[in-house]
Amino acid sequence: MKIDERKDEFVITDFNELEVYKIACKIEKDGIGFYEGILCNEKNDKSRKELNILIKEEEEHLKLFERYLSEVRQRIEDGFEEDDLLNYMDYGVFAPYRGISDLADKIDDAKKALRLGVLIEEKSIKFYKACREKVTSPLTKKEMSNIIEEEKRHKRRFEDKISRL
Repeated sequence: MKIDERKDEFVITDFNELEVYKIACKIEKDGIGFYEGILCNEKNDKSRKELNILIKEEEEHLKLFERYLSEVRQRIEDGFEEDDLLNYMDYGVFAPYRGISDLADKIDDAKKALRLGVLIEEKSIKFYKACREKVTSPLTKKEMSNIIEEEKRHKRRFEDKISRL
């Protein structure tokens, strides 16, 4: 599977459902790590509560994608070790950073973290939209649509917080 970002959207060629769910799991794990990193530095109780809600939603997304991954693995042989695939594949969500550990070094104030959160949510939304167009299961399409709406809500939360700073 190849993923390119063109004209502000993701284009997926050689679609592979197995790889999509591996990438989606990685995105959700990275999102959880990112929000947990922000949470560690957040002093405001209301903001901490909001971040915990975001983390819980991302954990629910992760469970869903892990379930899909398990179901697909029952039908399709997985020729790659998960870490090998994800280490060598640029799925475009956190580029130009290699991962959450690189992002954590760049977050030195709340506004930067929030702006980065907006960008991450935007890219996640684009990735999930591109995948939704390729999956064949109507139930999976519906659930991906629900996740897209939640990711949009996450983005709006960040944008609202930025406007209040």
